Amino acid sequence: MPAFNFKFAFSSFIQLLVLLCTITFISLKLPAQQKLKIAGDNKSAYVIILSSNAGVSEKRAAGLLKENLLKITGVELPVFTDNKKKVSATEIVIGKTNRSFPAQAKELNTLDEDGYWIKTAGKKIFIAGGNGKGVVYGVVSFLEDYLGCRKFSPEVEYIPEKKELIITAIDDRQVPPSKIRVVNGAFAGDDNYKDWRKLNTIADYWNDGEWRGYYVHTFNRLVPSEKYFETHPEYFALVNGKRIPYGQLCLSNPDVLKITMEQLKKDMAEHPAVKYWSVSQNDNYYYCQCDACKKMDDEDGSAIGSMLKFVNRVAAAFPAKTITTLAYQYTRKPPLKTKPLPNVMITLCSIELNRSLPIETDPGSKSFVEDMVGWSKICKNIMLWDYEVQFTNYLCPFPLFHTLKPNLQFFTKYGVVANFQQCNAVHGVEFAELKTYLLSKLLWNPDADDQAIINDFMKGYYKEAAPFIRKYFDLLHKNAAESKQGLDIYGTPVWSANTFLSAAKIKEYYNLFDEAEAAVKDQPEIVERVKIDRLCVQYADMEIAKTDMFGERGWYKIENGKYILKPERKQLIEDFYSTCKRNNVVQLNETGLTAETYYNNTLRFIDVQVEGNLAFQKKVTCTPAPHPNYTGSGAQMLTNGVKGTDDYKINWLGWEGTDAEIVIDLVAVTEINEVTISSLSFPKSWILHPSSVKCLISNDGSNYTDAGFIESDKDSQHEPQMKNFSFNLNHHKTRFVKFVVTGTKILPAWHAYTGNKSWMFIDEVVIR
Repeated sequence: MPAFNFKFAFSSFIQLLVLLCTITFISLKLPAQQKLKIAGDNKSAYVIILSSNAGVSEKRAAGLLKENLLKITGVELPVFTDNKKKVSATEIVIGKTNRSFPAQAKELNTLDEDGYWIKTAGKKIFIAGGNGKGVVYGVVSFLEDYLGCRKFSPEVEYIPEKKELIITAIDDRQVPPSKIRVVNGAFAGDDNYKDWRKLNTIADYWNDGEWRGYYVHTFNRLVPSEKYFETHPEYFALVNGKRIPYGQLCLSNPDVLKITMEQLKKDMAEHPAVKYWSVSQNDNYYYCQCDACKKMDDEDGSAIGSMLKFVNRVAAAFPAKTITTLAYQYTRKPPLKTKPLPNVMITLCSIELNRSLPIETDPGSKSFVEDMVGWSKICKNIMLWDYEVQFTNYLCPFPLFHTLKPNLQFFTKYGVVANFQQCNAVHGVEFAELKTYLLSKLLWNPDADDQAIINDFMKGYYKEAAPFIRKYFDLLHKNAAESKQGLDIYGTPVWSANTFLSAAKIKEYYNLFDEAEAAVKDQPEIVERVKIDRLCVQYADMEIAKTDMFGERGWYKIENGKYILKPERKQLIEDFYSTCKRNNVVQLNETGLTAETYYNNTLRFIDVQVEGNLAFQKKVTCTPAPHPNYTGSGAQMLTNGVKGTDDYKINWLGWEGTDAEIVIDLVAVTEINEVTISSLSFPKSWILHPSSVKCLISNDGSNYTDAGFIESDKDSQHEPQMKNFSFNLNHHKTRFVKFVVTGTKILPAWHAYTGNKSWMFIDEVVIR
């Protein structure tokens, strides 16, 4: 009989045990998918359970769920409180109730304000949330991610209709990295849309009902210059040896701190529910250079030094509140020594950056990246103020969608806990609905698949036109990337006239929009959505044409020696305006330019002064020369037959803080009857009408006689406004016409920046 091999037997036993455990493990890990039938055959066994002490968010969540399940299935689920309904197997439990959530309490406590947890247990469905709106967002995610619902805009949604609604087991816990998620614009003013997109507004944190809280640029509100400057100029910034009322505060002055705290204490007592209060610089660079302020700034290697010390003192006095301040322009660089208190929120702003490349990888954004890293080391309460719109032209193609995801990933990596995305999302702004939708998803999860989100949106929003809108979207971004041209939030489509907005490329874009409209020609509502997106290409086309008035891309052609307005161009502005009117597209830029004003200004612009205009294309001399930033195509722009509009960047010559003489040479002595020169007033941009214009005439260019004098209205504060200075010469004969234009030179007392140099902008000279 062979000897018993204990070692071999033990080894076999272990192998068998491992095999059995492996089989058991596999069977535990891979169960058959559990199915929960919520509704079918126009009935449901499910009820919605709320706590008898349910708060606003829980009630809102239950209402959203009930409303949308009715739309999906045609079945209205009853809502019961947990103390009036016996426990049953088929319940959808909302928030904290006497039903036990299938997880430990300490795990639920990690949901913060807005996190949620959707979890099935048996046939029950639990939707729990943090102490803010988490349970609302849990219901929204249940509707979106598991039932297929969509909310593309305040007006556009997709709710699937299902005769039978079945789901499988769910265990979905999510907490967003950013506790404040603002996509700036009118859309978030719709409470229902805001909940669906899991967005906040500034009003949720800084305001109290109708009261406008302290958000940014609050120095003049805390210590008003109109109240204190005359008697206490020492409260205000010392700039170039002079105290000025329109700059910043003197932050080393103890009375400034005292007044600030008294004002905040008063307002906090009147609005106790408001948690966030801004103590932040005015929107200018005129910070205090007095010895005491400068010493603090020098110690910290940044003008944030005096600012942060001041803000910290305020924060220490109000420990139950969050005091926010800006790291913006001259205060962006983090301090060397001073650290913000825990209840100070630093709002870091990226206003200077190029928008064509992701911030972290753009060589031009190196200093901002350094500042971002620096702030992250000393502050755990950073809000990021980012910019995704061209303020000067809301309707200009602005291809930056490829930067949104990497930028938010970058911010999150360095601990940003709040985001303010300034894209001014309002109906008509370029891809406003898509941008808001995508940003809302990325603010919740910066690692989400942005391309899948874009495709999902386009399919639902544009229907059969989606493939063509996507092609336009991709082509625009491809062309812009290949051009390697930067994107400026204060730019103009004219800058891209030879790159991604060239004539050939704009033609391609138009063709894609034609195909998109044709694909949905029997769906008027979708056609209008396509037309709204087409507005951006039309707008760019028209603006570029204004710089090439009589050229290939311009508004006019020459026939038989006469300048004729191209009929297709005239139709373009009419189509543009009619689309705006039908779809309530109103505001076209940050300063409030309306579609109606743009339409009228464009008609004025294309009403060229050629026929009968003796000044057309005549030689012009300007003394001194206009400012190099505003010379356009040169002095000849004053006699190119084209009138300027309220866009001072196009077809105007500008002078800063000086007078000017303008001389027109008519080549030969000519009989003239009327002379007109135009100016622009745009006080927000420091542009004012000249204080007066004198007209003189001469036959030899040396000896001049007066032909008239016109003085402007005093203190004209209209914005914007164009003015004609017209002189009746009563058929005088002359060769040279001179204008002596006297500027205001200094901004007047009524202007917020009184004492600074003013600008004077002059345009078309017409001589008949």
